[in-house]
Amino acid sequence: MIEIIIVVFIFLLVIIVNKGFSGIKDKEVRAIYLIFVGFLIQLIIFNEKFSHSSLSFLTPAFYIISLFVLLVFLIMNLYYKGMLIAAIGFSLNLVVILANKGFMPQDLSKLRLIGQYQKVKLLTEYGQFYNATIMSPKTHLNFFADRITIPALKPLIAVYSVGDLIILTGICIFIIEFFKKDT
Repeated sequence: MIEIIIVVFIFLLVIIVNKGFSGIKDKEVRAIYLIFVGFLIQLIIFNEKFSHSSLSFLTPAFYIISLFVLLVFLIMNLYYKGMLIAAIGFSLNLVVILANKGFMPQDLSKLRLIGQYQKVKLLTEYGQFYNATIMSPKTHLNFFADRITIPALKPLIAVYSVGDLIILTGICIFIIEFFKKDT
């Protein structure tokens, strides 16, 4: 939630500073449809109906496919510095997810700290849930997994990875670049 607030704040600030949308004239974002394809795959696989279906064992594979679709979008737009930064953070997350066979390790103590008890319950009960797995000595690259939070911002905050924070920084820089008037 806090990440959405930050992006909206940056968006509004840039529009105010640039006095409108004229900065986007003649700027291009390539293959934007890939964002919708990647997130559509995730919408399909990350719901209760799919998770209880006979196809649920395919969730990690479909998740990885969706991430590669999103990575292609980022690569096609690397001429923006913000997209390059977002791609670095995204790649960090992707490496962690690949190292953990399609799952992002979650620090249960951090989830408890911010009151995400339902997620803790599901992870404890099933070991893995949607794209998450319990962080343990058996999971890989835990330093880059979901383990960063700021409890004082509860309920607006979640548990983030280093990659998530880099992605957020890249998105904010991209918004500034995209709306900036060329001088």
